[in-house]
Amino acid sequence: MNKLEKITSVKNTKILEILELKKIRIQKQEKKYIVEGFNLVQEAMKNGVVELILGTKKYLGLIDEEKFIEITDNVSNKLSDLTNTQEIFAVCNFKPKDFNDSNVLVLDDIQDPGNLGTLIRSAYAFGFENILCSEKTVWIYNQKVLRATQGNHFQLNFKIGILEEEMKKLKENNFIILGTSLNLDNNIDITTLKDKKIALVLGNEGQGVSESIKNICDYNIVLKTNRNVDSLNVSVAGSIIMNNIYSNN
Repeated sequence: MNKLEKITSVKNTKILEILELKKIRIQKQEKKYIVEGFNLVQEAMKNGVVELILGTKKYLGLIDEEKFIEITDNVSNKLSDLTNTQEIFAVCNFKPKDFNDSNVLVLDDIQDPGNLGTLIRSAYAFGFENILCSEKTVWIYNQKVLRATQGNHFQLNFKIGILEEEMKKLKENNFIILGTSLNLDNNIDITTLKDKKIALVLGNEGQGVSESIKNICDYNIVLKTNRNVDSLNVSVAGSIIMNNIYSNN
């Protein structure tokens, strides 16, 4: 690619193709997605998933010029989902990775992109290297999700599927499935699970863990809170539990 290439029009063919990547259907079809911001672009480069980088002139010399195309401010504004554009973007390829024997975070229809992004960051911080998402969980390459992850999603293994089927496979591989419901009786003390392979299930923000998923869980975890607090945000609760499990090991 010509490192001196410069795009000045929002109607440029390449720009129109990249704009199409904002659609989930096209992302799945092309197996590509967009990240915006210098830190996310750097993380994408470190992980070898970058196909193309577009940035304004202020990034000339700061980014791998073999993949860099300069764009003008009007093009940057068109590509951005933010009020104030970050002025640098990368087109990234999907890089699926198989699950390993690390702990698994199971997400049962999480809907809020901010919650998913926060949970991904916490999963990375606390050693949950595998993330299993239901088919109705918010799309992991949603721009709000990606911004919230701060690039930590590049280090994790993701799978989207039918939870009941995937959780049974986890059980067959000796994972202990932990639910997080307020109305189950089979509670367990995390300290008894030292050195065990754990799959932690977090439910939908409004409905919690679905009944079919509860029936597969081996045990349940309930966080102790002030009696005036009925429940915590799922990303807060999930992060605390993951930290407790991490600290126990």
